[in-house]
Amino acid sequence: MLSSLVKQHQTRQQARKELQEKRKRDAIVAATALSHVLVDHLNAGVAQAYVNQKKLDTETRILHTNAAQFSKQTLQWLKLIDDFNTALKEIGDVENWAKSIETDMRTISSALEYAYRKNE
Repeated sequence: MLSSLVKQHQTRQQARKELQEKRKRDAIVAATALSHVLVDHLNAGVAQAYVNQKKLDTETRILHTNAAQFSKQTLQWLKLIDDFNTALKEIGDVENWAKSIETDMRTISSALEYAYRKNE
């Protein structure tokens, strides 16, 4: 009788140990699966951030190139406008010179006419 109780106890203990081992293996499998899912989720976010960073780098390089071209073109326009202003000033100078000559010629002409009339 005592030996049968000991055997029963050992059998139940063995069953409990097996159940505990099975639960332990199941918990390890579940924890591993959870870890993999979490790492995959984080890796997806990191991968997306990396792709976005590459796109930003590319767009930044393009923007820098376009800004440099725009700056060069703006400098060319400024030089063109400066040359145009210089040409306009020269035209104004020539016009003033021509008016000055015309005024001098009219003065000379008037003086000559006055002298001619006086001699007549």
